[in-house]
Parts: sequence; structure tokens; C-alpha cells
Amino acid sequence: MKRRWQAVISELAHHLPYTMVSSLIAMAVVWYFGTTQVRLYGPGWGSEMNWSFHVLHPLHVCLSAITTTAVLWHFDRKWLKTLLCGLSSVLPCALSDYIVPFIGGRVLGQPMELHICLIDHPQLILPFLLLGILGGFLFEKRLATSSVFSHGAHVFVASSAALLYLVSFGFTRWLTDPQFVFPVLLVVVLAVWFPCCLGDIVIPIGALQEHSHGSHRAVPRPSV
Repeated sequence: MKRRWQAVISELAHHLPYTMVSSLIAMAVVWYFGTTQVRLYGPGWGSEMNWSFHVLHPLHVCLSAITTTAVLWHFDRKWLKTLLCGLSSVLPCALSDYIVPFIGGRVLGQPMELHICLIDHPQLILPFLLLGILGGFLFEKRLATSSVFSHGAHVFVASSAALLYLVSFGFTRWLTDPQFVFPVLLVVVLAVWFPCCLGDIVIPIGALQEHSHGSHRAVPRPSV
């Protein structure tokens, strides 16, 4: 048990730099696109762009479900437990994509709207969740240790989804007011770093049983 949680702490430290870099890149992309739209359509542009969040959030759910399922299935061939863990990956995505951004925006004094996609649009979220779980089962050997998959796709999509939630549901001011740039970066890093590690590291490692740790599979080094 102690060895498991040492691995969790190690992975959290390992993934923080990737999260910060991905968040900075996502901020640059969203800032460039957002400031262009503000100039063209005015400050009310953000509320008209929530479709972009509804593209990134389901994609994030799918990527998270793939990783969580693939990691656990790679180390412990119990399909029901793996399925349940894959389903649970939707909760860290909710925390990352709208709960933490909503709280962060309110703390920074912005009139944020709480939009719970899992409740408001289950028909959008659930197919991507199930597709991700299926992908995790089918491609676990390729995905369970893929740092390119984890750091490149997943973290960038998570960072972008959190930023697009801020823009779409009440916080466009950071696009034109420099004093909000660093606080928004902190919000995004917090929104991505721990929730994504929770779904893709803590849940799979916590679900592993002691007898699953063989000589060559002692403690997994999963991807995020």
C-alpha cells in the first residue's frame, strides 16, 4: 500500500511540468482566438461560443476513460472492476472541466454560470465515455505506457476545455485584462493537474489488489 501511494506522489510531481506547459500553450491558443472574436463581436462573444466547450469536454471524457481503463486492464484483468473504474473517470473530468473553473472564476470575482454537462447533456457525454472505455480495453498494450498520448493529447485537451469553460460561461475579461492572466493560469493548472491525475493515476492504482503486483508489474507507471 505504501509503495502505491509513493508512486502516486511521484507521478503528481512528474506530471506538474507537463500540465504547466500544456496550460500555457492552451492559453496562448485560446487568447489568440478569443481576442480576435472580441474585436469582431464585442465582449458578449464568449456566451455564443459554448459549442467549443461542448466539443472539448466530451473529447476529454473519452481520452480520460481510455487511459483509466487501459492502465487498470493492463495490470489487473478483472473486467467488471475495470469497467466501473472507466465509468468513474467522468467525475474527475467534471471536476477538471467545469467545477474547478467555475469556483476559480467566482473566486476571481467573475459572474460565472455553473453548467453541469453530465446532467444537462448526458446524451452528449455518455457515448464518448463508453467509446473511451471500449478503446481502453481494445488498445491497452499500446496506451497504458504511452507518454506521448498522455502528455500531448490528454493534458492539452483538458487545459483547453477548462479555459473554454471560463470563456463560455462568464469569464472573458482575462482575454483583455493582463492582471487576470496569471490567476487564470493558476486556475487552469489546478483544474487539470490533480483531477486528471486522480482519474488516470489514483483511481487505477487504488483499484489494484496487492496480488496484482508481480515481479515485472510491481507498481504501474500509468499515463495521464
